[in-house]
Amino acid sequence: MKNRPFTLFNITCLCSLIIVFLGFSSAASWGESYRVEKWSVAGVPTYDVGQYVSARGLPQISIKSIVKDNNGFVWLGTENGLARFDGRKFEFFNTINTPELGSNWINALFLDNTGRLWIVTGVGLVSFDDGKFEAFSANFDDKPIKQVIADAKNTVWVITDSLWSLQGDRAKPYSYADITFTNSYYDTRNLWLLTTQGELLQTSLTSSVQEKCRYPIGVFANAERLLVQKDTVYILQKQKLHRFTLSSESCLFKTMPAFAEIKFKSLFSTQNGGVVAVSDKGQLLDISSEAEPTFNSLTPFVDNNLLLDNSVLLNDEETWFLGTKANGLVIYWKTNVRRVAPTQNISSARIWSFFAREDRLYTATNKGVFESNSEDDWSLIVPPSAIEGNDAYSIFEGNGEFWVGTRRGLFRSKNGASQFEAIPEFTGLQINTLYQGEDAFYVATTKGLFQFDGVDFESVPLFEKQSVRSILTAKDGVLWVGTESGLFSQTDGKWREVELLNGTSVFASSLLELNDGRLFVGTYGQGLLMLDESKQWRSFNIKNGLPFQNFFSVTTRGNKLWLSGASGVAYVEIDDITDSHVKSTVVLRDDGTFSARADLRCCNGAGNLRSIVFKDTLYLPTLNGVVAVKKSENHELAARTIITGVYVDGKRENNYSNRINLNTKRNAEIIFSRPIFSAESVPEYRYRLDDSDWIYSGSREEAFLAKLSAGETVFEVQSRIDGEGWLPGDAIVLYVTPHWWESNWAKLVGVLALLAVFYIIYRLRIASYRQRNEILEARVNERTAAFERVNSELQQKNKALEEAAITDPLTGLYNRRAVKNFALKIFDAVNAKTEQQDASDGVDEVCAIFLIDLDNFKQLNDTYGHDKGDSALHHVGQALRTVSRNTDRLIRWGGEEFLLVVPSINPNDIGEFNKRLHNAIATLHHVLELPKPITMSIGATKLPWDDCMLDSKVWEHAILIADWALYQAKNNGRNTTIFINAFKEMAAWTDWSVNGLSNAANKGLLLSTSLKNKSDD
Repeated sequence: MKNRPFTLFNITCLCSLIIVFLGFSSAASWGESYRVEKWSVAGVPTYDVGQYVSARGLPQISIKSIVKDNNGFVWLGTENGLARFDGRKFEFFNTINTPELGSNWINALFLDNTGRLWIVTGVGLVSFDDGKFEAFSANFDDKPIKQVIADAKNTVWVITDSLWSLQGDRAKPYSYADITFTNSYYDTRNLWLLTTQGELLQTSLTSSVQEKCRYPIGVFANAERLLVQKDTVYILQKQKLHRFTLSSESCLFKTMPAFAEIKFKSLFSTQNGGVVAVSDKGQLLDISSEAEPTFNSLTPFVDNNLLLDNSVLLNDEETWFLGTKANGLVIYWKTNVRRVAPTQNISSARIWSFFAREDRLYTATNKGVFESNSEDDWSLIVPPSAIEGNDAYSIFEGNGEFWVGTRRGLFRSKNGASQFEAIPEFTGLQINTLYQGEDAFYVATTKGLFQFDGVDFESVPLFEKQSVRSILTAKDGVLWVGTESGLFSQTDGKWREVELLNGTSVFASSLLELNDGRLFVGTYGQGLLMLDESKQWRSFNIKNGLPFQNFFSVTTRGNKLWLSGASGVAYVEIDDITDSHVKSTVVLRDDGTFSARADLRCCNGAGNLRSIVFKDTLYLPTLNGVVAVKKSENHELAARTIITGVYVDGKRENNYSNRINLNTKRNAEIIFSRPIFSAESVPEYRYRLDDSDWIYSGSREEAFLAKLSAGETVFEVQSRIDGEGWLPGDAIVLYVTPHWWESNWAKLVGVLALLAVFYIIYRLRIASYRQRNEILEARVNERTAAFERVNSELQQKNKALEEAAITDPLTGLYNRRAVKNFALKIFDAVNAKTEQQDASDGVDEVCAIFLIDLDNFKQLNDTYGHDKGDSALHHVGQALRTVSRNTDRLIRWGGEEFLLVVPSINPNDIGEFNKRLHNAIATLHHVLELPKPITMSIGATKLPWDDCMLDSKVWEHAILIADWALYQAKNNGRNTTIFINAFKEMAAWTDWSVNGLSNAANKGLLLSTSLKNKSDD
């Protein structure tokens, strides 16, 4: 290949293109940003004529034509059928469910001025209007159809290489039949025809064709595209773009200079009357009648290969629909949400949190700590090697120190040094939040909260073993702390747990206070909580206005409350927040609703600064870089809800209008939708029949109607977006032909006959009632006696069943179920004595609990068999019963364990009573013919704890104390009794594990005493 030397002209053009591109890139860094949505094939089988078929994908990958109808739906012609797209799903039409198509190969789609859709298939022409498909058998000399035009329902023009008038099923060639056309274009005012003789005809269409001008612009026999915009003609032929300016008054034209250095592949018009072209390099260019081509704002965001993939392009305001040959449908739309610095290392980092100080913005990532120099320039200032290879999880800068919390420890740098020292107290801990309070520096970790006074770190005892996520000091001085299990506050040095949602555990991920004093708590799983001015908690979730209820961060920008989490980003107008409802708008949805959108993800974290507003821009952490949200105007969603189909017995009614005759059918399925593109919102629907109550259907876009009444029934559907008011939608009248018996005369005859029958029956029954009354009285007396007898027997059996349910069959003692039958009585008795003892100086009576476990019982079972073990349990139970009083409760607690509850006993008698228990089984081994005595270990305690009132919680904790005492007895050699005296401070104890009770004993809250088993000689 020969080398082509650069001329001065080449260099000048190249520099111009570079300057244009650089200028665009700079301007587009924020001014122009696009979201991307990619749709591929989703195969759904079609079996029957009229079948409703929809899917979240295309019927076939190759898109040959795209149009948008007057209702807002986008229609796509593919090589395997037709699809109607509402922004969320595609409805398929093919030769199986829509035989009118005749062929699944869709060559072209046109929308005429009446709103009718014209479909050019592989075998002919089909129209779709008011829900009805209609095939036309007219023949156009077997020439391919290039365009279909109609200004009125009964006047249709079809352009092949000739001009045809379509009248019903007949095609009539027009007077231009002797002229061959290579291309045509219709701009709603003029029909432009390019002839093989090198003339451009300007005509107008009414009931006939009226020629206005002929422009001899030259022969373009192989023209690929003709466009006419604002008196400028654009013709694409052999990768060259030719332009002509026209004067319709003088019928003169002027040839414009060609773009010699640029080769073009395709040409399209835009909604605002502009022209765009795709270059052979896959660049999208704006074309004007005077200036040089410039890069369209979409160019940096679209894959060049997609534009070169035999693509078709539809522009709808700020949304672009790109249909391709091998890559399906791709949609682009302008957005104020974008990933920052997409070409830098930070774009692939997992972002965790932010921190801002004056003009510096930092972010913590799995690739270290980055500092923002500008929106698209982030530099690494703390590499992972400086923090022992860990992920940076949280950041704080202040007082000459730079703190980096990681997922395995805390690191600090002083006075701008590049070296970081590890803080040994936090080795292995995840540092969720770093926060400078009024009196201390706080470090929130997965294993507690720590405060730093400048010298030492001190753990806050309340949060030991809790994962602390968020911290906030309110304007009134209250310190709020959110953990994964609840919300806590500190006032005047005292901590308390805040009860939320009726005591439900709450993952408090984020805290925020407004200027008016309202406190917001973002939660993971329970939505948004608000402490209002009256100090009442309000709850908001998906039922009263939120789009989702898993939040990592809550922050403000302007008059909006911004909410972010794993499901996306939304904002709430602060002025619209009431006590029971919020109005939210979704800015980025990442909950799987829009499966075709994968270019932006959100969000990470749970804790302070999981989002931040810096220089009026909202920054959010994601799994793939930082996402930024700029201010923008709300996108108006103007489309209304449309009824798209009525189905009877599973078949589509192909004559949908405002009134459907169902004949005698009483069931129908109605499909409806509200097309929404370029938005994150999902419509909600409601419908009703006639003037009945509205039925809420959520996002479900279908209604199943059953047992419709004869005559007319009006079905009405409405929709709303983001919890706003319901908007008027669509309506249809369903008519059911009445059966003969449903006519008025038949109903009248039926009523009269029914009245006559009732009268006869009435007379007959009066006569029979007198006779039957005597018989009934005798039977009543007889059955009353039998009933009383059976009732008495039933009561006895019920009592026996109740006793059996709470009795252990082996020992004859109570089982665990019996506890609830007498527990409340014991509570009342003990509490009454506690109150009496407070008012007197008498001897205290207490409730004693003995948890008894037979020693080495498994060895007895293994050695002598389970029958001997069962016999031993039975005899032990009977022996213990002989020692117990009638008021005591002896229970087989499980296995070889017994629970003995003595409701009232002098504390001084507990030791003697314990001896009687041990002595009761001392000689049982003789009865059981065992070589060794049976012994038992006992854990005992008493209630109440000082003056603490007894309830179910204290009771359960007392059993745990007895069990712990039994554990001590086993560890002390068995055949002994350990008695635990608990103090009232145990009522506030939280850790009831074995280790927790040991800690309580070490703190002096539990006093342990070993009781003697035998009397002194």
